[in-house]
Amino acid sequence: MYNEDVVPLAARPLAQRRAGLAWALCSLLPAIFLLGLFALTWLSAPEHDDFCFADLYARHGFVQTISIVYHSLSGRVVPLFLSQLPPAISAAMNVSLLSAYSLTLAASAGLFLLGSAVAIVRAWPRAGAPQLIFLALAFASTVVSAAPSLRELLYWLAGLTCYVPPALITILILGECIRALDTDTEFSRPLTIGMALGGLVAAMCNEFTSFWLLLILAASVLARHLFGQPRQIAQHSLIAAAIAIGFVVVVSASGNSTRMEQLPNAGHFLPSVLNGFRDSLIGLGRFFREPAIVVSLIAAGAVTLVEPEPARSPPASGKMLALGIIAVCLACCYFEYFAHQYATGFRLVERAQNEALILLLFGLMLSVRLLVRAYRTPLRQRLSASLYRGLFGPVALPTGLGLLMIAALGLSSTASLLRKQWQDLHPYWQESVARHILLTTSPEPVVAVPRHKWTPSLLMTSDVTANADRLPNDCIARYYRKSAIHAADASR
Repeated sequence: MYNEDVVPLAARPLAQRRAGLAWALCSLLPAIFLLGLFALTWLSAPEHDDFCFADLYARHGFVQTISIVYHSLSGRVVPLFLSQLPPAISAAMNVSLLSAYSLTLAASAGLFLLGSAVAIVRAWPRAGAPQLIFLALAFASTVVSAAPSLRELLYWLAGLTCYVPPALITILILGECIRALDTDTEFSRPLTIGMALGGLVAAMCNEFTSFWLLLILAASVLARHLFGQPRQIAQHSLIAAAIAIGFVVVVSASGNSTRMEQLPNAGHFLPSVLNGFRDSLIGLGRFFREPAIVVSLIAAGAVTLVEPEPARSPPASGKMLALGIIAVCLACCYFEYFAHQYATGFRLVERAQNEALILLLFGLMLSVRLLVRAYRTPLRQRLSASLYRGLFGPVALPTGLGLLMIAALGLSSTASLLRKQWQDLHPYWQESVARHILLTTSPEPVVAVPRHKWTPSLLMTSDVTANADRLPNDCIARYYRKSAIHAADASR
């Protein structure tokens, strides 16, 4: 802590233990919150597109399935691969598709937490382990508490594969660019290769992330030039080239034209500019209405305020760098809203807004860190002379942050949704299992499937219909090797 020099030596071990215990306790609530939401992945069940990918994998395998969808519907190669993992796991481990699907979602949730933790650890190199654990848990829990669509962040594979992996890769690349600028260091060869490969994967997840990454790299080169640092043109060019290749792979898919033909309102530039700006402002307002967002930014500043001083003074460019991060993140988010409006004619879907949320929250936390560090000395002096100096003690600070986080998560939109639908989740899963057993064991070529009586929007958005020839009935029937299925309560 910044006032540790006034603590007697004999008292320091006890004070450090108390501080460590306080940080552990304040990390417990976001950890429990995340664990509870991650556990719900075991109640998830595949829906419409999931059965389509499962059927294609069963008949054609990974490569040919990607080729079929690439030429008929979409060029998002990475999601096409990841969406086939449940049927692949089901076949390899001889378990049901439901179990394999839940296992895949649970692993995805774990990787989301791991990616968030790595990004936070790299962004706060001088913070202690207890503070880093709290910040990582606070960041991840804030994302899930404020997600525009929690279902498509954690519980629907076809939705999360397009936006969660590129979001994590984007914040990792952004963090490395800022870290290098802040410490006046260069990209090492392994780091350059890793960023290039990560950028390639992220660019093949959707159509707009490549522009995000290219903007971040361009801003990095510009900042290096302004700060008098080596611009590392070769390293930035290699990363940009990998990203460009991924973008070309996605947009070159012949299936894109088929999808565009189904969207007659797409392709209007000026309305997209205006509507994208309007929608992004609405999204920004929703972002700051979530209490956990504000608490995470406070936590980022507080941890920076009390972390040890570096051996050398921080660069004077920190304030300019913080403002640049905010500008780049806002520009990226606006471009996503504009690009979706232009490509589809509709407002940005909520699962894509999840990606914008992750980038904007991480970028703002980085900016808060740089701004607080730039003014750390006068802030410490004012706090030491104020009536609130006790709030930044080694025990009081984590206790206060923990209480704020408890209140913020409890008041979040996700907590509200969970309270409303809690009693529906397990019955929905039981119905999903019963449906799977019926379709697996029934010898009839045409099966009447009961609709779900429990329909929590947290875990599902659609059900079987009366039309056996349309999605989702057709894909479900093909996967279970039936001629047709239809809703049991539908007239025939």
